[in-house]
Amino acid sequence: MRLPRRSKLSPRSGSARHFGAPSLRLFRGARAGVFTLLFAFFLTPSVHATLAVIVPARDGIVIAADSRLTFLGAPCDGAFKILIPARPARTAIVVTGDSIFVAPPPAGTREPCRYLATAPRLLDIGSIVTHNLEQQSGSKDVDVAAITRSCIRALTQFQRRYPALVRGYAGRDLFSVVIASYDPARATATLRNFAIGIDARTGKFQADRNSERILTPESARGIWIYGETGWVDRAVYAGPGRPLLIASTLQLLDVRAPIAATPRGQALSAAENVLTAAIRTARTNPPPTGIGGPIRVVFLGASRCAQALIR
Repeated sequence: MRLPRRSKLSPRSGSARHFGAPSLRLFRGARAGVFTLLFAFFLTPSVHATLAVIVPARDGIVIAADSRLTFLGAPCDGAFKILIPARPARTAIVVTGDSIFVAPPPAGTREPCRYLATAPRLLDIGSIVTHNLEQQSGSKDVDVAAITRSCIRALTQFQRRYPALVRGYAGRDLFSVVIASYDPARATATLRNFAIGIDARTGKFQADRNSERILTPESARGIWIYGETGWVDRAVYAGPGRPLLIASTLQLLDVRAPIAATPRGQALSAAENVLTAAIRTARTNPPPTGIGGPIRVVFLGASRCAQALIR
């Protein structure tokens, strides 16, 4: 894959539209005097963000993300944003956009990050997706349609209770979900992605941009990015952050080759390098949202359990 090329579903861009990651917004609730905070798990375009990177290797998938959430103006680092369901094995979930609503903190809260760690959640799309995957574990394949229906049911119930909180999303997506899985028997990775938004005409929730990408050892290698995709393209791949990319990362991006030619170490190095370059670039060339904190990495491979690393 070469840098000058652009594709809506290219490995570099990950998805057709820009989504933000962990973010927090303050909204006036549907009832007088009630405020509700919106916390989004991976990168909202208007507040703070998360960057998630997926790099397939010859023996598995590397999934990496930053760990910063911004809550009430405070950067809260150390959040593990890659969700690992108990089953099926070798599966991970990444959610970008506005996906979690939490209750407001008590008056006079002085440590917003500590409150955020235990804040009651009014709606949590990541938990809904995780629960559905675990319930489907006996099925032959992942039923994405069933997961989207569950998400829409939960959103519809939430909308009835807090209509003001979702009114501003008419005509656009709330969040996007990526479900990554690995089959060691076939050395095949599968990236499933869907988004849910609100139809501007009907005001109802709808799923769109459903996609499934199957990556075999013969598939072209690359780096899939979810989150601040446009900013990474401009500021990191083709901007001031490019000198921060090491030779092995540039080789993955510029030299066309099959996934079978990518050892795990190179995939891990590339995922970390892109995230580190983005975090450093953001200090002088800020993205629309925030990126930072320690890097978290998960590897899905032959082991039934995901291997999690704190880098």
